[in-house]
Amino acid sequence: MYSEINNDTITNLIKSNPDFEAVIQKIIQDNKQTTTMFVHELRNPLSLMKGTLQYIEAKHPETKDFKYWDQLHELVHDLENMMADASLLNTCNSIKKEKCDLLSLIKGMKNNFMPQAINQNIDLDIILRPGCETYFSSYECDCAKIKQVLSNLIKNAFEATTPGNFIHIILDYLAGNQQIPQKLSIQVSNNGLPIPEDEINSIFIPFVTYKKGGTGVGLAVVKKIIDLHYGSVSVTSKEEETCFTILLPL
Repeated sequence: MYSEINNDTITNLIKSNPDFEAVIQKIIQDNKQTTTMFVHELRNPLSLMKGTLQYIEAKHPETKDFKYWDQLHELVHDLENMMADASLLNTCNSIKKEKCDLLSLIKGMKNNFMPQAINQNIDLDIILRPGCETYFSSYECDCAKIKQVLSNLIKNAFEATTPGNFIHIILDYLAGNQQIPQKLSIQVSNNGLPIPEDEINSIFIPFVTYKKGGTGVGLAVVKKIIDLHYGSVSVTSKEEETCFTILLPL
């Protein structure tokens, strides 16, 4: 699958044999067309399904009490999310960098998620390591897309946690040296259900998911956006903690 191949591998293939470029571009284009067709073909029947459910519910309010009625709504909602994520994955091929106050962005996101955290009794907190505030307050990136990345990771963390668990957003600056460049580190960690060991290596591949009702696209979008920033994203998951780590170059 093309999505399993990172940008460096593709670049090296093209350098080793320029004829590969045409083949790779054809694969990429075919992949985009297939995804576009998939989303288009599903959108109309899904809209009809959603409209029909709303019509039935409006005409017959008692249906809200029917067994599996809520489950039908959830299935439609899951399909809507899958199509939205697939469309984003298909069109997210470039970024528009600008100066961004990442610290304010992340604090704002925490505030947005606080009602859910309070409702679910989750300890949602930002941990700011010493000396990193200046770097996060003015960082050149695609602010909207980084927000999408963090939103996906925080949502995933909420899905994994239960009352009494924590979700921590840990911000740090890695100074680096002559061999290792300096970087910003963003970690989203939680002590909820761990990711199954046999799933963790394929977790960033599109449409691969270990979650019931998951689309398998959200983390693929995360990886694609971070790759476009020439950064990296990784995950570790043990019984006591699952942690997604994003490293962004300075």
